[in-house]
Amino acid sequence: MKSKRPTWKEIIAFAVGDGGCNLVWTTIGSYLTLYYTDSVGLAAATIGTMMLLTRLLDGISDLIMGSIIDRTHTRWGKARPWILWTAFPMGIGLVLMFSIPGGLSDKGKLVYAVITYILMAVLVYTACNLAYNTLLSLEAPDPKDRVTMSSIRFFVTMSVVLFINYNCNNFVNKFGWTGMAAIFGGIAILLLLITFLGTKERTNLEQNMSETDSTEEKLSVGESFKLLFHNKYFWLLTVVFVINYTILGVNNGLRIYYARDVLGNAGLMGTLTLCFILPKLIGNLVYPYINKLLGKWKSMMIGYCIELAGVLIMAFTGTSFTTTVVGLVCLGIGGIPHNAGLFAMVADVIDYGEWKTGVRLDGMTNSVTSFGMKVGAGVGSAIVGWGLAWAAYDGKIASQTAATISGIKSVFTLVPAALIIVGLIALFFCNLDKIYPQIAKGLEERRAGKNN
Repeated sequence: MKSKRPTWKEIIAFAVGDGGCNLVWTTIGSYLTLYYTDSVGLAAATIGTMMLLTRLLDGISDLIMGSIIDRTHTRWGKARPWILWTAFPMGIGLVLMFSIPGGLSDKGKLVYAVITYILMAVLVYTACNLAYNTLLSLEAPDPKDRVTMSSIRFFVTMSVVLFINYNCNNFVNKFGWTGMAAIFGGIAILLLLITFLGTKERTNLEQNMSETDSTEEKLSVGESFKLLFHNKYFWLLTVVFVINYTILGVNNGLRIYYARDVLGNAGLMGTLTLCFILPKLIGNLVYPYINKLLGKWKSMMIGYCIELAGVLIMAFTGTSFTTTVVGLVCLGIGGIPHNAGLFAMVADVIDYGEWKTGVRLDGMTNSVTSFGMKVGAGVGSAIVGWGLAWAAYDGKIASQTAATISGIKSVFTLVPAALIIVGLIALFFCNLDKIYPQIAKGLEERRAGKNN
């Protein structure tokens, strides 16, 4: 018996949840360093180190949370309850992060920043976003549905990112950093609740796999980790996730500095973001057709090549608004398959693991998404902080030196170029499209045998 496919109402409800996650995480990734350096007065290098160390701690919490999700059984399913339980902490946590008391000493401010950052990154966001990503494989057993849902999801995500970048500075000027965080946090809570209320896990799929679930229950956490770590595609996809989100972290974190200090106009931040996001916004709607023509792996390989061309154009041409636009548009176009395609590929990795071992580890395998996103964002933020320190950035002066401006440009372009090359190498060995027909056939036969 085939599981009922998600309705469009469910697909939209699922998609808006990532909008909620990004109202929190994109705001943190794009503006928290600026808040820390220019408003609170913390040192850029210290911020970078803090974010990196926190992200390494995240790697442990992601795997633990994945195991918890796999062992969660409620009337709402495995993943959905965690979206409900973490919706309000997500919004409140964002407000706390942008509300460092001005009366604290420099050491006190750093301690406050570390505590709130760890609580959000290691605990709250891990539980919320990992559950959200796990929901995709539980809600959509069919790979085609996963691609469609991921495409709509990232259309919403890119729309929210544009909203953030066009409005954040205005909200800060009008309401302050805390007021801005309260607005974004409140909307995030609402969107996450819509996802919880409007989606459902395909429980009849779980019934068809009752024998697999029984096996999972008998496995210890250590045995589950052993099975996961023997899945070579889990490791390869982890590298790709970390690479992609490190690149995004560098781009998001430095874009405001690039607009203000390199191009000389902070007001260009929204336009630069539009050049980066609009191709993805449009591309996510047509990606299901691209996937049908090329497949996930081939389209992602081509995407990396286009992204590499974009950053090299910015690195080795004269600094101008025009070359920046061309470079960011190339980054946007190249990133299209790395949105919907990459997250849909995680579900394929889950299927591969079940096909090889007979055990389905949705939550633990999806830890690659949360781990990759947060470690990548943390490494990206660390690179931003260290890069600013290396370029001798001084947040207390009105205009930076020529050497500092040149340094910002180098970090903004050459670091992503090196990372893209590493990503290409990892992705080259991660061609699941080639063997997926065999995986699908094997799983179908196994499940059919259980039902007879």
